[in-house]
Amino acid sequence: MGADKNYIQEERISLGSVIKTIRDWVAAMFGAWKQIILGAILIGGLYFAFQMLKKTEYTAQTTFVLEADGAAGLGGQLSSLANLAGVSLGSLSESSGVFQIDNIMELYKSYRILKQTLLSETDLGNGNERLITYYAREEKLQNDWTPLGIDFEMPESQMVIKHDSVLKEVVEDILEKNLAVSKPNRKLTILSVVYSSDDQLFAKVFNEQLVQHVNDFYLETKTRKTGENLRILSYQADSVKKVLDNALLELANFEDDNPNINPLRQRAKVPLQKIQIDVRSAGVVYQEIVKNLEIAKLAHRNNQPLIQIIDEPILPLDDNRMKWYKALVIGLIIGGILMVLSLTARRIYRSLEI
Repeated sequence: MGADKNYIQEERISLGSVIKTIRDWVAAMFGAWKQIILGAILIGGLYFAFQMLKKTEYTAQTTFVLEADGAAGLGGQLSSLANLAGVSLGSLSESSGVFQIDNIMELYKSYRILKQTLLSETDLGNGNERLITYYAREEKLQNDWTPLGIDFEMPESQMVIKHDSVLKEVVEDILEKNLAVSKPNRKLTILSVVYSSDDQLFAKVFNEQLVQHVNDFYLETKTRKTGENLRILSYQADSVKKVLDNALLELANFEDDNPNINPLRQRAKVPLQKIQIDVRSAGVVYQEIVKNLEIAKLAHRNNQPLIQIIDEPILPLDDNRMKWYKALVIGLIIGGILMVLSLTARRIYRSLEI
């Protein structure tokens, strides 16, 4: 019983000392209210000035979805149709695994695509010029390029190694500071392409041009095989159709020239039989090619809707500048918290010295 009483008494003493410490701390903070307010105003003013004076950076964002599921569903329908028609679909509807969502993300960061984007011509208020020229002017790079004789307002075929060297540096700088390609939700096939710049018009145009070049490259590469198959089958269909038309015309001419063939003379019927075989053969071949051609058309059409834009940059763009009243309030709160922490740390340090 004595031990329990001593334990309860010690616990009360400990709790009482904690309460006393908190009470003394609160009293000390209230006693230093002038210092806290003055420090909060000073720190808050510095934070406010920083937010108001820092360079504004605008963000252009495009989000889009890859229509992979729809393509797979139509691919199954094409396979079923091909089987019913007795046609082996093969490469006609073969979907490429190159353009998975992770590969698309890397495609946006590739030197080839960024180079095409930088060399795109547009009018941003200074006449029609390449984006890299506008970028150099905004980043104050022309003073470094002019002595080297670097000018990007020339045909691309006339550009030399020094142009590629500068382009690589610019691309690396953009990848490091301006461009961000991400997948907001790992469960969805939605991609976000963000370009940041202190010039909102340039940010918008660069983002749009970049997305357009990737879409064009995606469309061209994705449909290259099915387009080539479609072209070959169309050429074959036209060629066989001409053969069939000529065979039918030859048959008609022979029948006109020989209206009354003696049925008892077998040799007289041989030319007619040869022509009839040619007609039947050409007809069968033409029929099979037409089946394959229709399948190829469906497969090629299936590859057209590759990327669906969800949101695209619209002026005015979002920026990183904080509203003045928000910056003021947050600055005062941060200043007050820092002053309280500073006074608390000083109080603890003094107590340890004693």
